[in-house]
Amino acid sequence: MDAWDRVPPPAESLLNLKMSLDETGESQLRFGGHARTMVESYRNRDFGFAPVQNDDWVHHRLQMFGVWELDRVFKLMAELTWGEMQGMENDPGPPDQDRLDLLQLYTQTHYNLGDTSLKLRAGRQMLFYGSGRLLAHREGANQRLVHDALRLGWERRTWRMDTFIASPVQVEPESFDNASRFHQTQLWGLYATGPSPFGEGHSVDIYYLGLRRDSSPLAGGQQELRHTLGSRWFGKEGPWDYNHEFIFQTGDVADRDILACAMSLGGGYTFDALLSPTLRIRGDLISGGQSASEVNTFDPLFQANNYFNEGGFISPSNLYNINPRLGLQLTRRLSLDLGVNFLWRFDTSDAVYSAPFRPMAGEAPNGERYLGTAYNASLSWDPHPAFNILLGFTHHEAGSSLSSVGGQDVNYLQVAARLEF
Repeated sequence: MDAWDRVPPPAESLLNLKMSLDETGESQLRFGGHARTMVESYRNRDFGFAPVQNDDWVHHRLQMFGVWELDRVFKLMAELTWGEMQGMENDPGPPDQDRLDLLQLYTQTHYNLGDTSLKLRAGRQMLFYGSGRLLAHREGANQRLVHDALRLGWERRTWRMDTFIASPVQVEPESFDNASRFHQTQLWGLYATGPSPFGEGHSVDIYYLGLRRDSSPLAGGQQELRHTLGSRWFGKEGPWDYNHEFIFQTGDVADRDILACAMSLGGGYTFDALLSPTLRIRGDLISGGQSASEVNTFDPLFQANNYFNEGGFISPSNLYNINPRLGLQLTRRLSLDLGVNFLWRFDTSDAVYSAPFRPMAGEAPNGERYLGTAYNASLSWDPHPAFNILLGFTHHEAGSSLSSVGGQDVNYLQVAARLEF
């Protein structure tokens, strides 16, 4: 599934509601959606910094879409969303619940010009690129992130390139009141994907993203302009796979210059043995630190909120880590993933950030770096291609860089059921 189409194809849905509107089959109408119920439980939420430390809740999400396609040349897509939160004692955030609202509404045209194709999409839509390190749709939250955007895609042979201008849609609690604010936040970019020099099975992403905010997360009320340049190298050959990404950021916030970077190295090997064990390891190096003249704190922009684990304790900024994992295919429908994540603070005078890029704990008083060890386990059961149950648990043992500022160990449990229809 590419960056333009995050809607499940009919083969993955339970009802497969698809009909032709003419005898040729060129005009087609398709309906679908999904329902998700998730139970979450925290002990010492936000490492004990949350107003209510022990919190449990249930949230429900329902999304329904309709797509009209005309001979693969024109598409009209509309999607509604609804979400409800029950039992949370802390104040719910905007993505936690919403009355019936418009998630997506866009038109798309497709042109073939010999060996070149062009696509133009305008309207409310999801932006998801690469591994979701910078642009994702916030799947872990109850309400997904979408953008009001104009996007142009170009494809020729083995290369694809997108350019877009967008603004994130803010979730409001009432019906049909979600809106973007272009005058406050503008996102624009260029994203290209093609074959890497390593040959068949290997690819490379090259991208630029620009983001302007009227109010910076690092300096409230001050304007920020941030330019992000990056490259992602990924592929698979035999039992080996890899996914590496290198990111550089510059720009300015208030009167300070931005100079930040991030690097992620990851690889895996799948053994031809009982349970098909897959051993993976990933390491991240993500800059942090601020002074009177310069900001080195990396901004993960619109990253997947479960970057390190399903609990989303720590945002990928101002840290470095090592994360070995083991995946086991217990049966054809049942898989188990086990992992441990060792994390350190990059700059001890900078904050620890929680998703979505919010300062959570202040500087370490005596230069302590170790943020702790997170033990993760998740069990996924897919009794039908359209139905999934996920059980996840994380125990984060707070290191000295957190305990020195009052942080405590965190336990997180998640049980989620999802049905495509």
